[in-house]
Amino acid sequence: MDNLLASKQAGRVDYIDLFRAFGIILMIMVHIKFGSHFDKWIHAFHMPMFFFVSGWFYRSKDDISIGIQIIRKARSLLMPYIVFEMVQWFILLPFIPEYRNIRTLIYIFTENTYKIPVENGAFGISPIPGAMWFLTAIFFIEAIYIVLDRVLKNDWKLHIVVVILAAFGMFAPTLLPFRLPWALDAAFTGIGFFHIARLIRGTKVEKLLNIKLWQTLLIGMVFSVLIMVCPKINMRTGNYGWYLTFWVNALGGIIAGWNLSRYLEQAFMHGKILRVISGWLMGIGKNSIIYLCFNQVVILAVAKGLDMMGINGVIAKIPVLILTMALLFGIEKMICNTRLKVIIGK
Repeated sequence: MDNLLASKQAGRVDYIDLFRAFGIILMIMVHIKFGSHFDKWIHAFHMPMFFFVSGWFYRSKDDISIGIQIIRKARSLLMPYIVFEMVQWFILLPFIPEYRNIRTLIYIFTENTYKIPVENGAFGISPIPGAMWFLTAIFFIEAIYIVLDRVLKNDWKLHIVVVILAAFGMFAPTLLPFRLPWALDAAFTGIGFFHIARLIRGTKVEKLLNIKLWQTLLIGMVFSVLIMVCPKINMRTGNYGWYLTFWVNALGGIIAGWNLSRYLEQAFMHGKILRVISGWLMGIGKNSIIYLCFNQVVILAVAKGLDMMGINGVIAKIPVLILTMALLFGIEKMICNTRLKVIIGK
């Protein structure tokens, strides 16, 4: 999207690109399956952090019609979703028998956060759509917020509506007998983080995003402990654990990660090698849509290749991560440096 996956093209904020990059790398590590405890930790805040960043860069555009703004969001979010979904579907079609079922294709264009039942039980749809549910969720967040902001303005009525939508988003997966299409319930919840980021920018509360290093580390440790003692969170499946602690832990993780990224930006300025690493990470942050859309199919290919070489199990985790990041870097350059960039709204 315009704000999240490729924020301000001019005058970018480097540490926020680093923040996004770390979120993407952590997501990839989850998909490689670095362990249940790691999975629980990252799921508590890594999707909320992206919703938060998107809200941080949101600006009211009263001079542009609502319709035009939403069309632009559709071009930068829904077009990549559909294109990359179809590409991966065709790639995996010969290798995964279940994908030859027409319900798999229908699933891409309807519900994209669950599993499809088949004759022999249930099979996971990953990597189709996998993490790409996020693209439809953030589209709904941005589109709904554009309308709400234009109609209600930034006053108490908007705050109340956002709270109601966020609460409904959390309760919907358990109250309704079906999931809402295209991760709409997750989008309702995500609007809360989007709105919080917009509210605190330029206020005294923003100081929480500019704290000392020791405070950052302390907050990170405290909330890491809280995350581990609370139930597991997974926004994709609509599992929010204890509702209040979900918000507290997610915001705590965002604060710690945001501030840590600021300090890492400063550290990366010292030394040529560190600057090269910084440039690579910021590239991930700027073009994170590529990593989001392709990481799972690349992980499958890399893991399969290493397995054929006899490299598997725990010892394969790091090689899979390194090779996956390298291949994704190549895909990023192939798309972003050619006319193919039009499919990601550039």
